[in-house]
Amino acid sequence: MATVTEIVRSEPQATLPAREVSRFLEQLIELSGVTEKTLAQAVAMSGSQLNRMLSKRTGSVKAQTIQPLRRIAVLVEEAGQTLTGAGAKAWLTTPNPYLDDVPPIQHLRSEKELEKALDVLASIRHGFPA
Repeated sequence: MATVTEIVRSEPQATLPAREVSRFLEQLIELSGVTEKTLAQAVAMSGSQLNRMLSKRTGSVKAQTIQPLRRIAVLVEEAGQTLTGAGAKAWLTTPNPYLDDVPPIQHLRSEKELEKALDVLASIRHGFPA
């Protein structure tokens, strides 16, 4: 089975099949353990827009719309490789002092914020407190 980041490819495309995007979002919600509302807030997307993408089975979705959600997918996969499943879900939703007391899942509005969250995970992986 493809990892969640492989479901929605990273190469530039104008549009992605809606069914593929829906599957990507379903797996992202399952792996992260967050609600649809929290997922939408994490990337400054309206909840109704996320809900439309989740329920859309035909047609296509602009790839540009999915790009912020890919940041979450990268963080979720890294957390899953570093921590246990339950530990990753807890870490993603617990405010972290190294991320300005914001939960890591809410600290992904830019690539720079993603890198900072990934650095915290690397610290955990190498035994430093984070």
